Order: sequence, then structure tokens, then C-alpha cells
Amino acid sequence: MRVGLGWLAEFIALPDSQVELEERLTLGGLEIEGVARTGPDLDEIRVGHVLEREQHPDADRLSVCKVDLGGDEPLSIVCGAPNVAAGQKVAVATPGTILPDGTKLKKSKIRGVASMGMICSASELGLSDEHDGIMVLDAAAQVGRPIAEYVSAGQVVLDLEITPNRGDWASMLGVAREVRAQFGGSIKLPPTQPCESGSAAADLIRIEIEDNAGCHRYAGRVVHGVKVGPSPEWLVEKVEAAGMRSINIVVDITNLVLLEFGQPLHAFDLSMLTDAVIRVRSAAPGEPIETLDGVERKLEAGDLVIADAKRAIAIAGVMGGAATEVGESTTDILLESAHFAPTRIRKTARRLGLFTEASYRFERGVDHEGVVRAADRAARLLAELAGGEVATGVVEARGDPVSHCDRVEIPVAKANRMLGTELTATEMITLLERVDIDANEVRGILSCSVPSYRGDISIPVDIVEEVARVYGYDRLPTTLPSARLDSPAVPTSYTMADRVRDSLVASGLYETRSFPGISSKDWDAIRLPDDDPRRQSVRIVNPIVEENAEMRTTLVPSLLHAAQGNFARQVADVRLFEVAHVFLPTAGDALPREEQRVTALITRPQRASLWEQVDSRDLFFDAKGIAEVLLRDLNREPVFKTGTAESFLHPGASVSVVSGGQTIGTVGELHPEVAAYFEIDVPCALIDLSLHQLERISAKPSKFEAVSRQPAASRDIAVILSQDRPAGELLEAIRKTAGSALVSVGVFDRYAGKGVPEGKVSLGVRMVFQRVDRTMKDSEVSKLVDRIVSMLAHKFDGELRSGS
Repeated sequence: MRVGLGWLAEFIALPDSQVELEERLTLGGLEIEGVARTGPDLDEIRVGHVLEREQHPDADRLSVCKVDLGGDEPLSIVCGAPNVAAGQKVAVATPGTILPDGTKLKKSKIRGVASMGMICSASELGLSDEHDGIMVLDAAAQVGRPIAEYVSAGQVVLDLEITPNRGDWASMLGVAREVRAQFGGSIKLPPTQPCESGSAAADLIRIEIEDNAGCHRYAGRVVHGVKVGPSPEWLVEKVEAAGMRSINIVVDITNLVLLEFGQPLHAFDLSMLTDAVIRVRSAAPGEPIETLDGVERKLEAGDLVIADAKRAIAIAGVMGGAATEVGESTTDILLESAHFAPTRIRKTARRLGLFTEASYRFERGVDHEGVVRAADRAARLLAELAGGEVATGVVEARGDPVSHCDRVEIPVAKANRMLGTELTATEMITLLERVDIDANEVRGILSCSVPSYRGDISIPVDIVEEVARVYGYDRLPTTLPSARLDSPAVPTSYTMADRVRDSLVASGLYETRSFPGISSKDWDAIRLPDDDPRRQSVRIVNPIVEENAEMRTTLVPSLLHAAQGNFARQVADVRLFEVAHVFLPTAGDALPREEQRVTALITRPQRASLWEQVDSRDLFFDAKGIAEVLLRDLNREPVFKTGTAESFLHPGASVSVVSGGQTIGTVGELHPEVAAYFEIDVPCALIDLSLHQLERISAKPSKFEAVSRQPAASRDIAVILSQDRPAGELLEAIRKTAGSALVSVGVFDRYAGKGVPEGKVSLGVRMVFQRVDRTMKDSEVSKLVDRIVSMLAHKFDGELRSGS
């Protein structure tokens, strides 16, 4: 909001220092974004007194003047104006002064005579277009003072940033109240009560509120015989200084009152109203209205409108309609002053993209007790400036009461404890009086009456804030907090997510973050069955990207899109993961259930150069290894079972991940159809785990064992068994059979082909044996190996491959 200091001074006396005014307002919370001036800067132009005027010795049209500027000696100035004379008070610019047109004065000689400055005309000061002579000031002007104190040259304008909760600041009166809070003083209000005559307004117009929740109060004033024309210069100057455009006398008056009191008004051409009735109602779905900007707009059921007997004639609190616009032929006017529900106005303004001075104030809240005062003020000005005759009385209707906190209580000791001060109750009451809060103290408790225009005050800390603002934030003492600071309990989901990130990063993956909205086309892209509940996603009402309006129920599409984007930029070695929430459907209209998951994606690029070897391993085993390491880092024991219900994975290269008897996710290579859709033409594998389920599985306690100093013995065997038997079951059986002497076991080779029966596979298993107390003998190791081979033959129908 733009506030002219000259206009503000009409409401309250301002401090002498503009800098101090800006500092105190800013400290009070009223931020100043910029300072401008509406006219030329005349601070360096001084009042001079012409002591003597003599003819220039070498020029008929020039004079040599002796001018007193309040210094030790008068200045000699050559002047060419015909109207300069001794005894005049004049505007003087000395060498070094920069004139409004940018000219910098220098000491000069004119026809051989030194001139120590310039006696200025109004045109040279940017005050008028007249060039006939110098500007003669009032004889009472004090010599040496800036002429800006005696000449109207615009005013300083502060550009203020109004916070959303302080709608009362969006007016001259509101800023004047803040000046009083910071500096003291009394506020002078402009006269409001109009001189009434003629018919009663209630006989000329009828007002009905049909939407009681949307409109709390509506007041109307009728003014007859108005002459619509241009506004006087002082009114134009005030309106334009505030950043508005002068339209005509009627519109300018409503804007003036809006700027004075913060109460938006609207003027209707009374003759254009059907049946002389005003109805405040909700719009019909699709109801059209042409607004003052000439645009026809379609309204929705939640929009609040002002209507006559037949049609909507204004969008309440936002913009008037063209059908009842005041024009040059208008003589009879209905003035509207109302209090609308802020949320209704805000929603309509944002949906329509109409941000007006009225909606700006209604959104923040206006004073419901100032509705009639603003209508009275505008009616009075229409009578004074536009020749109008104000009908007797105000026509008013009321809807639901305004929700407003009338009284707040707070102990004095608590307020001091929060501020670190030792103010007495009397001192706090005095401070609160400067912001119109009437307070009294009973048994150490302040009971505070909240003024109607302060919708931001509702709880005790709001009163504490007001005490601090008026007392001065810069005066509050610096104190250490006396409360005990306890370490906050970190949710298990947070710590688990961090451990998951650490593990995957250690495995060479990079974390990514993606937007939680995806396209409904992604369900088909990853081959989700039609009856899969994950298709029942929640749709975002106002998505950032219209195509991505579905809240994701799985992270898989997000990772595939990220991989696709990398491939498009010639990055083929993609190793990404994301830890995020998915939003799963629930019964009825309940909010979706959020579940934290981790999904990882790895690819294997083709050989990039001649000296790089081609990795012939299946990518599935790399992904399975990463998942296994992740679960062991989380102290969970993983079991991988063949077969998975996930349609986006290859059926012959995927497994379910089980831990603690629960299926927690899947690991596998990407299905060829899905890979083709996302244009992934290199091997790609996915890991998809539910961290929500992992949290519920008890972690295996960590065991710390002494490192053996004894030598280890390694044995390799190749076992032929059915290709359908998971290797994990084989390894687990070997561990149980060998006992504590077996320190590690793993598969180092897998072979199917010549020499191996069809339907079977040869697994190379490496076993390492070691004891802590002594060196194991070869006979002991051989006995354990024989026991293991016997177990494999009995339990898995396995047989040693020849040569092992």
C-alpha cells in the first residue's frame, strides 16, 4: 500500500525525522518496501532574500542581485527574469545543486560578472510550464530554509507491505493508528456525517441478504442529483499518489474513502437496478456477468454476488458489473458498504484471477463496525463535491454475526516471563491504550477488550505481541531461556529412512526426489491390472502440472521417468533410489493412507570403450545383492522367494522379499513391455520395499564377535540341483548343518548348459571354516564338507558335479 506522508499528516502529527518514522514503523512490523516522491525533490533549493537589484553593466536584459541565504555574506547572482526585484523572497539554487531536470549548477561568469547560483522559475523547478519570470515566494518564508516547506511540490510516499493478518493497516487511518502506537499523539478523523434531506432511503431501495454466511452486514446510502465529472485537483493528487487512476468524481470518492478507512465501497447507478432491490446471494452455477473491465465471466456456486431482481450486477467484494456502472448520464447513486466473509472473497478472486483494491482488503478483513461510517463519508463528499442530495437514513441488512474475539485475558507475570521484562500492570495498560486495547488488571490478570478492527487478536500471546511492539522490540532485554531443553524423540520412520539412504549410497546409488503427482497413464505403462487397488488414486484438485494430477500409489513410475530422462541426455549408467511416501486408497471418503517406501533402479550400459569388459552377469543378481545388503544393514534377515505378483517385473527374473515371515517387497528385472514404453533399451532392474512393514518387523540384535587369529580353511563345491530351488534356501541349510565353524558361505558361480541336465543348474558354493580357539585340521573340515554334501543330496536331491 502506498501512503503519502502529506496525507497521513492530516490524520496525525508526524515526527520531524522521516528516517525515525520509517525505522519505528518497521520495528513495529509494518515493513517499508520503498520510498518515492510524487513531485520534484526541492530539498536543496533554499529561500533567498533579494537585498539589491542592479542593472548588468554589459547586458540590457540581465540583472545582478545581492541575495541573502542566511550565511555570513550575501551571494552575487546574475538573473535574466524581468520580474526580479529587491525585497522579494525567491527560490535559490547554489553551485553543486542538481535541478529536477538533472542539470548540475556550476559557478560561472555571465558577460564578465561572476554568478554564485541561480534564482529559479517555477518551470525550472518542475512545478509549472510558465517561463515568464522567477517564482516569488510568500514574504513570511524563512531565509535559508528549503522551499519545499512553503511550496506544494508533491509528497513523500511510503510503499508498505501489509501482512495478511493486518487488514486494518491497509488504510490511512490504520497507518495513523500505528504512528500513534509508536510515537503517541491523537488521531484526527475527517468529517463523516452527511447533511440529509428529501425522501427516506428505505422508501427508495430494498436490501436483502440471502447468503447469511457470506455477507455479515450490508449498508446502502442513496444520493440524488449527482453531477458526474472530473475530480478536483486535490482529490486526483491523493488518489494517484496511492497508485490509483482518477476516473471521475464518483469513483474517485469511493476510492478516497477506501484509502482513508480501509472500507471498500461500490457505487451503482440506481436507475439501472431492476425493481430497486439489492439481493446478496450465491451465484448460480455458470451464471454470467460482465464486469467493469468489459470481460464476461462465468460464476460458480460458491461465488458471492450482488444482484437485483433479475440478474447479478456485481461480484461481491471483487468487482462491479458493467450493467450498473456509473457514467456521465448518472444522476442517482446507491452507495454500497458491506462486510463479506474473507475466505469467500479470497477463493473467488483467485479462481477468477481478479485481484482488486477491494478484494485485497476484504481478504484480510475489514472493520465490521466501520461499514456505515464509510458510507456516510462517501455520501457527504458526493454532496459537497458533486452537488448530490443525500436521502434520509441508511438502509441496512445483517447476516450471520461476525466471528470476533471481544476479550482476552493474560497474567501480567506470564507476559513479563515471555518478554523477559519487569513491566508493571499499569505500564502494560498504558502501552495497550495506544493500540485502542482497553485493559484493566484484577488480581494480577490483564483483561483486555479487543477493538472491532483487530481481527488478528484472539489468544493471550497476541496481547503479549502488542505490548512488545509498542514497548519496542529493540528495548527488550536479552535473556537466556530458563526452560529445560529435552532432546526430541526422533520417529522410528525417520531413523530407518536415514539408514536406508546410507546403505544404498554405500552400494553406489544416488538419491532422487520427484513430484508426488503422476499421470493416470502410468498405471497402464507399468501394466497394473484393472482390479489393482493402486489404480484408485486420489486426484489433486489444483495440480502444478495438469497431466500429473494423480497422487502416486507406487514409486515405480517416478523412477522409470527419471531413468528415461537420463537416457535422453546420454546418461546410460543409471543407479537411482527414492525414499518417499505413497498414498494408498482407503474405504469411503477418508483421506488416503500414507506409507513410506523405498524404490531403487539400476541399469547396465553397453560397453562404452574397447578396454572395458562386458559384464555377463544377470543384472537381477546385482539388484538382489543390493537388497540383501540393505536388509542386513537394517538388522533384518532377508529371504528371497521365487515368483512375484508385480506385473512390471520380468516373471522369470524376479523374487518376493520376505523378512520376519512378512512379504515386504520385490526385486527383479524390468518387464520388456514396460522397458519398451519408457524407452529403456539396456538391462534394468528394480528394488521396491515397504519401509512401513519393515518397521513392524523386530530387528535382529547385533552381535559383536572377536576376530579369530587362527588361519581359515576354504572349500569349493559345485552342486547340481533343480533350477527352481532358491539359492537362499541352499545357503541357509548349509549354515545350519555346518554350525559355528562355518564363518561364511556364498554362491560364486552359476552354470546351466552342456554337462548339466535340462531343468537343472550347477551352483558353485564357497565355504570358509574357522575357529577362534585353535587351527582346524583338514580332517575336521573334510568331515564337515561330507556332512554338507550328504544333507544336500537328501534335502535338495543335489549331486556333486564331477570335478568338485
